[in-house]
Amino acid sequence: MSNLSSDYAAVCRLMTRLFPGQLEVVLHDLRTGKIVGIEGNLSNRAVGDESLVETESLEADVDDADIIGPYAQTNWNGEVLRSFTAVVRDEDRRPSGLICVNMRTAAFAAAADLLAAFSAVGQKPRSKALFAQDWREAANALIAETLSERGVTLVTARRTDKVALVAALDRAGILEMRGSPDYAAKALGMSRASIYNLLKDARREGASAGDNETAEVA
Repeated sequence: MSNLSSDYAAVCRLMTRLFPGQLEVVLHDLRTGKIVGIEGNLSNRAVGDESLVETESLEADVDDADIIGPYAQTNWNGEVLRSFTAVVRDEDRRPSGLICVNMRTAAFAAAADLLAAFSAVGQKPRSKALFAQDWREAANALIAETLSERGVTLVTARRTDKVALVAALDRAGILEMRGSPDYAAKALGMSRASIYNLLKDARREGASAGDNETAEVA
């Protein structure tokens, strides 16, 4: 067993155990031009096979972290593998070996397709009869939009942000809908009394802003 193989065999085994059946790790010894270790075999290669690595052009492909990739490879069965390669260097910083990690992509592609099938993309337009009067959905969208514009979440929102949220609901006429104060209180994680207090502040601030605009015009 070469020094390279003994030094990195455990690391190669560890990586394949993180993703059982999904990763192949191949250890190349550039001094001998041979594969000296392989875990999670996906490519039907074996220890002792020729590495078939062009060492002359290796340095041109390596980044500052001594990594090459990601790049795509086609396996013997036609499956596309997503691959990375780490360069192992000796004491003189010369490349002495490669750790090549090949990941199967079929399972991830299938999962992505499944998620896409359940997403809103490509769905038929929603029924106007069902959603035209759904002020709750409008409230949800307005809350999310206002939070995004102010760069906060419900957890991090301060009182000024909450005033802005209630003001947005008020301007949209949502708080005039039957049951809306209770719904808004639940959506914003506060009491109904807090909603009314914030509404009072929002309308007061809105009136003050209107007065200021009138004064400037005059």
